[in-house]
Amino acid sequence: MSEEAAPLPQPSNSKAGSGPDLAEIIYVELIGRAFMRVENTASVKPDATTLAKLSIELADIYFKEKQASLAALGPKNVGYEMQLDDLANWDKK
Repeated sequence: MSEEAAPLPQPSNSKAGSGPDLAEIIYVELIGRAFMRVENTASVKPDATTLAKLSIELADIYFKEKQASLAALGPKNVGYEMQLDDLANWDKK
């Protein structure tokens, strides 16, 4: 038996259609946790529209922070300063 991995969440503004995006995953989690049964009737507290807006905002914040974290992990020019004159000197050689 082979198990396929679930598709990775996409940014919430993605229209890829290849699977659920992060905002949808967050929404399903939030709506599932906000769903209440009271005296054999179901109710959702807070409003589902509010949860949808919140899930989109959370997904956007997540991807912005993830991108910032990945950028911080990139290569750094530690103790290495480049000037335009240095580039001009390379052409002369």
